[in-house]
Amino acid sequence: MKRIWLSVFVIIAIVAFLVFLFINRADEHGKIGELEESNFVLYPIKVDPEADYNLPEIYFSNGTKVVGEVNSVMDLKERQEVKVWVEEIEGKKVANKIKILKE
Repeated sequence: MKRIWLSVFVIIAIVAFLVFLFINRADEHGKIGELEESNFVLYPIKVDPEADYNLPEIYFSNGTKVVGEVNSVMDLKERQEVKVWVEEIEGKKVANKIKILKE
């Protein structure tokens, strides 16, 4: 009987871990380019010269949470590798959280 409960517990723990990973997965991942006052274009990490890319325009504000090497949107720089969690507002991708991975 103990083995059954242990097996059930392990299965529940694995499922909970996978759900946690799925929920915390970033919406966008790339490098910052064309940085302006309230937005930037997100470029892919690796570029295939023959591919056609959809480059998302990410909007942000002082309320956007920034984590990693810097902690403010004012400190963002072009060519930084980032993960971005966005919310679609009036057809715009607005960043809730930006995680700096590399400079």
